[in-house]
Amino acid sequence: MRRIALWAAACVSAVGCSTVNTIAPALSGSTPTEFTYTAGRATQDFPVPTAAILTTVPTAMDDLRIQSVRQTHDAGAVIFEGTTADNRTATVTVRPNQGVTRVSVRIGWFGDQPLSRAVMDRLGVRLGSLPPSAIPVEPPSSPDPNPFFSRQAVPDERMLREQAESHYRDTAVPQF
Repeated sequence: MRRIALWAAACVSAVGCSTVNTIAPALSGSTPTEFTYTAGRATQDFPVPTAAILTTVPTAMDDLRIQSVRQTHDAGAVIFEGTTADNRTATVTVRPNQGVTRVSVRIGWFGDQPLSRAVMDRLGVRLGSLPPSAIPVEPPSSPDPNPFFSRQAVPDERMLREQAESHYRDTAVPQF
């Protein structure tokens, strides 16, 4: 047991207590980090002040026809919520993160990767980190990310057939 404790102490003293972020200095350039999309949420870090992002988010959302944008604050983050052209909720969360500003986007319940990427690209264009590009007439979107969970996959007549053909109607106990 003593050998394990000595070995652990030697490793800690050799490595040291690293509380300094080694990634943030690499982000000091003017280009944003790469776009990531996981579980319906897009995330990207921008190496610009948070105040610049906060003024840019509403205009970037407006470029993509996301309307009724309102701003709220929650635990150090600023949240912008709006409605897409097809009445889904669009949420953009901005939070400062070790010298960069982390922006995350979620469209609807299940996410929408093309529209999330378009929001991040519009932010990059508005901030000047990406070259200018035209505002799309129709924002890119995939509103039904998984057709197996949509109403069009199985019609209600087929899905609810067994309930319609059952012998009992208004009671939990079958009537004979």
